[in-house]
Amino acid sequence: MRKFLGLLTLAFVAFGCSSNSNPDRSLMGPPSGAALSSAMAAGTVDPALCGKGDNGDSGGGSGGGSGGGSGVGSALLKGAAGFAVFAASTITNTGPSVVNGDIGLTPGSAVTGFPPGTFTGTLHINDAVTAQAKLDLQAAFTDLVGRPCTTVAPNLDSTLGPGVYCFSSSAQLNTALVLDGQGNPNALFIFQIGSTLTTASNSTVTLINGASAGNVFWVVGSSATLGTNTAFQGTIIAYSSITMTTGASLTNGRAMALNAAVTLDSNSITNPGAGSSGGGGGGGGGGNGNGHGKHHKHHKHGKHGGHDGDDDHGDGDGDHHDGDNDRDSD
Repeated sequence: MRKFLGLLTLAFVAFGCSSNSNPDRSLMGPPSGAALSSAMAAGTVDPALCGKGDNGDSGGGSGGGSGGGSGVGSALLKGAAGFAVFAASTITNTGPSVVNGDIGLTPGSAVTGFPPGTFTGTLHINDAVTAQAKLDLQAAFTDLVGRPCTTVAPNLDSTLGPGVYCFSSSAQLNTALVLDGQGNPNALFIFQIGSTLTTASNSTVTLINGASAGNVFWVVGSSATLGTNTAFQGTIIAYSSITMTTGASLTNGRAMALNAAVTLDSNSITNPGAGSSGGGGGGGGGGNGNGHGKHHKHHKHGKHGGHDGDDDHGDGDGDHHDGDNDRDSD
């Protein structure tokens, strides 16, 4: 009888954890203390038994593209998160460019240069996925440019912490920019640039102390041009166009042009969500610890709508292991 009651309790916990989840939980993160108190008063399952999964629990943004990853940055982009390259008029490529992620175009129809270029995701042209992604990308652009500045006209050739950095007209990266996350994996870096973003040849963007490329945004009022062999990071959302010259790379980044073209030339672009597998939904949620660990082990991240981000899901994987350990100890 004691064993039967124990099994019945475990079944109740599992049912309560799944049935009481908010459908928008992936964008909201862990519920507030007030929400937890209300749920407990209503007789729902003790949230401590469900496990909150630390950072991995803030699952993927709702994705029309495939592997957009999770976390703050993907929640901002929503259906656009799975795209590594997105444009309005045309996407053209010269040389052996490699794009790790989806490619999207709307309302244009010309995507050229693949091959010799290659991509690991899905090509979406004027379909329901790109239509939703365009709406979400425009909303993200409006959100990001509307945030109050914390620093005006910073020196990009320096080390910067989290913040909103504003340029009234153009911004230029000449040598090396270091973004210091200060130990916070959710730290946001937003660069509001009134007109153009340009980088010098061989310039670099480096992330340290937990900074995540998925949470770095370059919102450009007109066009962006990455110089030869630039090693850049973060999501560029340009109101007009983006040009990547020979050898420039977006190692953990996205090239997204709202109203014009993206032009590539022997470049490498890797979506911070780390890949695609077709036009599915958003990335799966982070791992729940404790009692749900064993269950989620059978539903690896990325096996549903698309692959999740390497950067943003490290903690989620850790929580899966915690879940296994807790179940084994039972």
